[in-house]
Amino acid sequence: MKALYVVLMIFAITACSSGRDNAERRVSDFYTYYLNVFANSEGKIKPAPEKMDEYISKDTLAQLNTISHIYEQEIIDTDYYTYAQDYSADWIPLLKVGKAKNCFGGEYVDVWLGRQNNQTYQIGVYLKREGGKWKIYRVKNVTAGYEHYIFDAHVIEKAKQHAATTN
Repeated sequence: MKALYVVLMIFAITACSSGRDNAERRVSDFYTYYLNVFANSEGKIKPAPEKMDEYISKDTLAQLNTISHIYEQEIIDTDYYTYAQDYSADWIPLLKVGKAKNCFGGEYVDVWLGRQNNQTYQIGVYLKREGGKWKIYRVKNVTAGYEHYIFDAHVIEKAKQHAATTN
């Protein structure tokens, strides 16, 4: 009986830890895909919509779509997922994904991205459960202490008003 209990506890612990690894794996898989697209795109970055749906929260995709249609918006001045304006394929091997931590009912994962001269910078990736999967819903630039506030209704409304007067 004790042996059965020990086996069940091992399975329970493995199940709990694999859920935490899952958030890390999802972040790693997304950034491995996305950085290759980013580094190899000429002009506008065009990741496959089905890949974005697979890894990114519906709310985040909707907000980014709304913001992208605001004339001369200044809410996002770099790529949302990397906080970079360009990316080199040489930097992809420098990608490092940290351990997932519980955060506000979701998970938080530190990510280090490559830069020139092998220097890296850190972003923070927030995930939430959506459709039974961990999906990215928020990204911030940890190194610079900066974030694109894509969910700030006041900022978005102000940008829309500005666009209406300049367009």
